Amino acid sequence: MKRLIEWIQTGLKKRKVKVFLMFLLCASFAWLINKLSLTYTNNTTFKVEYINIPKEFLLANTPKDEIQVRLQAAGFQFLGYEFKPKHIQLDVSKVMHKDDSYYLTADQIRIQLEAQLNNYTTLTDFESDAIYFDFTSLETKKVPVKAVLDLTFATNHILEGDIKISPDSIQISGPKSQIDSINVVKTTVINKSEINNSFTDEVVLQLPKHLNGTTFSTETVTISANVVKFSEKVIEVPITVINLPANVKVRTFPEIVEVRCQGTLEHLKELEIADFSVEADYEKVTKETDNRLSIQLVSFPSTLNNAIINTNEVEFILRRE
Repeated sequence: MKRLIEWIQTGLKKRKVKVFLMFLLCASFAWLINKLSLTYTNNTTFKVEYINIPKEFLLANTPKDEIQVRLQAAGFQFLGYEFKPKHIQLDVSKVMHKDDSYYLTADQIRIQLEAQLNNYTTLTDFESDAIYFDFTSLETKKVPVKAVLDLTFATNHILEGDIKISPDSIQISGPKSQIDSINVVKTTVINKSEINNSFTDEVVLQLPKHLNGTTFSTETVTISANVVKFSEKVIEVPITVINLPANVKVRTFPEIVEVRCQGTLEHLKELEIADFSVEADYEKVTKETDNRLSIQLVSFPSTLNNAIINTNEVEFILRRE
């Protein structure tokens, strides 16, 4: 019985302690709420972000990334700033310009700060007379794009026309010292083998890295090519000797040479002898040539992929009149 009574007394004492602690906690919380709801004047720090920088300028150095301010606000507001500093924005488009200096006046800064405070917070002071900006002027130039190709074609297939790049040039904007040396922008390497069809690919450009404030109008271009199957055809073309003296006749052996043409079947069907010109220049004859004339294919249709003659020189005899 005695032990039972002692146990009950101990339990009552523990319960009283718990009740006391609960009341103490509630009282402390009520006191804290009361204190935080009061208005105080104190210092705090705002983080600064600069916005609306004029497009023709680059902000070379950030003037300052925080501002010390003195506020009149509720304790809750200051407590919040301790856990999460307030970020404010300063509109750079409103800068003043005088004697090559750009700056925001103290009045402009105050107006922008106050506009970003809530109705329960008053700005009483801040630690800046004016903020000066170090601007670098930007320039824009247009540079061509160059495709870097590593292509091989399937048997009897050729590229018809030129590789097309879209866009074939890009705009670069940045400080003059950075973009002056950029005269061409290359694509990443385009590797294709055994090509037997036309293709269109989006390709990333090799843009210079680590350039402060330099921008590019695009980072990719489209590369396209028309690939067709080709065939061969031999055309017999007469040799024309040029630069002959008035009283000299020349006869070549042979008088006709074969021109091997590569192209699409459609273009090969359209070929005529008049489309070709094979010439030998008499002025290039010397004693060392030993009655031989060099010949060359002077012209052939641009629709062909390739055209070559079966020999580079012929024999000749002179006949004077």
